[in-house]
Amino acid sequence: MSSIKEITLEGKPCIEMSAGDYLCILAPELGNNMLRFRDNKKNIEVFRYDAEHPYTSAKQSPEVYGYPFLYLPNRLDNGLLTVSDATYHLPVNEEGPFYNAIHGFIQKRPYNVISSEVINDDAVRVVSEYKYNEQDEMFSYFPVAFTLRMTYTLSANDGLLQEVEMINDSDKMLPCGFCSHTPFNAPFVDGTDEKDYVLNVPVKERWEITNRCLPTEKVHPLTEYDERYNKGIMPCVGKNLDNDLYTAADSNTLDGEPFNGAYSTHVPSGAKICYEVSKEYRFWCVWNDRGINGYFCPEPCTWMINAPNLSLPPEKTGYTEIGPDESYECWQHIFTK
Repeated sequence: MSSIKEITLEGKPCIEMSAGDYLCILAPELGNNMLRFRDNKKNIEVFRYDAEHPYTSAKQSPEVYGYPFLYLPNRLDNGLLTVSDATYHLPVNEEGPFYNAIHGFIQKRPYNVISSEVINDDAVRVVSEYKYNEQDEMFSYFPVAFTLRMTYTLSANDGLLQEVEMINDSDKMLPCGFCSHTPFNAPFVDGTDEKDYVLNVPVKERWEITNRCLPTEKVHPLTEYDERYNKGIMPCVGKNLDNDLYTAADSNTLDGEPFNGAYSTHVPSGAKICYEVSKEYRFWCVWNDRGINGYFCPEPCTWMINAPNLSLPPEKTGYTEIGPDESYECWQHIFTK
């Protein structure tokens, strides 16, 4: 059976979604963050989740708990945001030596729940949205109104589907760049050892970055190190994965079938977390917080770090913008095997 119910975490309102063996906890007021995603049958805790202080930890560090969705993604050089019809200067919130605007702001905004429904015995759905306008403190820096609508569908057979739609509510051009800074647990199977986990990410070229974590605009062929991602033998933790930045390969395979995404495997059991993405996510950035904190982030990105300010064409950087009343859509899909 499937169900949706309102619950509280540390006194704060959340939504619990259940379908088959899957359990999710959504915090609409914390950037619509899916704080928890668990497969009870396989004993898999998918996202980094602080069981003792789930709401407080995610509020204090929204980029490294649950399922944080970012707009604008990654870094902008000195806060500069160059759009076809304007130039904006966002606050620099990353200290030296970086001096960038990082992670945008949407992951800290409260979403409104538009609808929630039990679709059938095997699936549930919650639709939330955030309307960005002059009431937001960022509007003085970036005066381009939009609606960001997010639909979460939890299915007993298919896991968790996130669908995003951005609508331009302004008379200006709206840059559309998204990233999920998704922290997966290592170990993610209860009672196992973190050293037994490996990561597969489909990559085809590596971007060179500066000591400020910005692209130099040079790309390089894959080295033996990089090919570990394609071969699915990169350790998830225990080794520092520090902003390994790639253009996504055109395809991957999962159990012999075409699969547009990344996955992590617990080698002894074969248990997997699978991370499928839509074609709009053309880049991967891998980071694991020095590899010593029990989680890793294979981050799918629709555009390259600092894409609005690079001299390369949009076909190379993924930079995208939409006009008034236009919309932009993409999706992600996470499930266990």
